[in-house]
Amino acid sequence: MLRVLTAWLVTFGTILGVLISAARASDITFGPDLASSNWNVVSFPFKRPITTSIIDTGTLEIIADHAAGMIWHALPSRIGRPERAQWSWRVDAGVGATDLASKGADDRAIAVYFIFGHAGDREKDVMSLLNSQSVSTLVYVHGGAEPRGAIVQSPHMGERGKFIILRPANSERKVWLDEQVDLQADYRRAFERPPPDLLAIAVSSDSDDTGGINRTRIRGISVRP
Repeated sequence: MLRVLTAWLVTFGTILGVLISAARASDITFGPDLASSNWNVVSFPFKRPITTSIIDTGTLEIIADHAAGMIWHALPSRIGRPERAQWSWRVDAGVGATDLASKGADDRAIAVYFIFGHAGDREKDVMSLLNSQSVSTLVYVHGGAEPRGAIVQSPHMGERGKFIILRPANSERKVWLDEQVDLQADYRRAFERPPPDLLAIAVSSDSDDTGGINRTRIRGISVRP
């Protein structure tokens, strides 16, 4: 009887842990439209803007035709310092391999930004965040010439921004690719220190330097403890 009770308690504890973890997870959706799901579209001066469309409730298509831009989503303070993130993306058309370390030559099909900072940074818009000396950013990239796992310093953010290559530009096209990343470990590897709080997430596409066309989709973004 004691053995049965012990086994039941272990099982119950496992289920409870999963439920608590799920309750603390944050799914970031794209539907039914960007504004109502708290995404903001950002255009850059003197750059043709990207175009976005909702394919279904949870899938966003981004097209960058000789263009550059991003969308961003501020996160509530309860998110804190999540351990992991996941999403799925696909590239149906994209620019070729580029030098992500060179300003003016750093086009990429799609990238997901995880923007970290402190309490005083929470009221800033995304461009102020990316330019703030107290903010640091991990950027997971589908594009560039480096191999998977390579870290490249952003030519725009310097030491405050690091690209991590998840899929080089020559990766398979027209298929969904699932990504799971360890934010804590990747941040420590890129910046050699523990991360502060996660403040925002952004998604960008960039083809203006090469004059190419990116046609990409993304879905299922979530951050988890």
